[in-house]
Amino acid sequence: MPISATDAYARETHLPALVERALTAARAHGSSSVRPELGRLLHALAGGAEGAVATTGAGCGVGLAWLASGAREGVRIVGVERDPERARIAAEVFADRPEVEVRHGTWRRIVERGPYDLLVLDGDGTGTSPDDDPADPARLLTPDGTIVIDGFTPPTDDPALHDREVGRSRQFWLRHSALETLKLPLAPDLAPLVATRRQLAGTETTWRGFEQGQVVRGVVTRIERFGVFVDVDGSEGFISAPELTRRHFDSYHDVVHVGQEVIAEVLAYELFRPQVRISTAALEPDPLAEFARQSLGRTVAGTVTRVVPFGVFVRVAEGIHGLVHLDDLEGPALPDAGTALTVEVTDINLALRRVRLRPAR
Repeated sequence: MPISATDAYARETHLPALVERALTAARAHGSSSVRPELGRLLHALAGGAEGAVATTGAGCGVGLAWLASGAREGVRIVGVERDPERARIAAEVFADRPEVEVRHGTWRRIVERGPYDLLVLDGDGTGTSPDDDPADPARLLTPDGTIVIDGFTPPTDDPALHDREVGRSRQFWLRHSALETLKLPLAPDLAPLVATRRQLAGTETTWRGFEQGQVVRGVVTRIERFGVFVDVDGSEGFISAPELTRRHFDSYHDVVHVGQEVIAEVLAYELFRPQVRISTAALEPDPLAEFARQSLGRTVAGTVTRVVPFGVFVRVAEGIHGLVHLDDLEGPALPDAGTALTVEVTDINLALRRVRLRPAR
């Protein structure tokens, strides 16, 4: 969001006191902020939350302030910001608001506090670039939860183009099988996407002969950026990325191909779209569980596979990568991809598929 978004508040009056406080911090540090049009929308949507609200790209906290000002008493509010200085400033803005938690990191840090009644994705987790994996609303939202994806302008083309190519992020969210999504034009140059999670059938329900936990056989019919579609006895099955395999992969095509037969477990049923959510990963042995039994607290040899602003990912076993956070690395320069690194396994979370590491002492 350009700095002019902060300047747009010059014409605004009668703002919530917390928003004024966050704006003062944003202006003092030359930081961007959510537009006032979007802020008012977030304020209204936060009023419907009952448990928790989260936002990514929190900046100095202007969007967080709109959410906190609109939320009911007792609602938890989480904001993440990848820039450590902006995260520090935002934390100071909300120092006297114990219901607001500001975390430094990427959008993945919101996973630890979910699911949410309202989730606002501003930049991180939207899948705008090829190296930015989109968030999974089916895991992050409560049933009937709402998600807002910021950073879009009203399209002049159909499908909407970005740099002469079809906008991958917009198409991903508009077509996501777990969401009912609409474009909401708030200004000539501002059109966020607002989506609600589709209703899923309860565990006591059967649908078209399927029941939760049932093992089914099907054939892959289509592979999209947001998942794999499978024909299961004439019904549409859908496999999201986390449910495809427990192994690390760079492309769906590395795991399956159109026409391939797969065996999967039934997870749930989507009532608005006649579709059954299935998992092939559920039937695989879990290498992470085996790694946890053997390696938690131990020192292992690994190789740096990816360098990110907040640290490095290290391959410590076949298909298993862990994060060494920037704070645990010595020196100003991060190790390059391909560097051998000896690390200690400090934490493993099987539900989040997360491994935390630090350099061996």
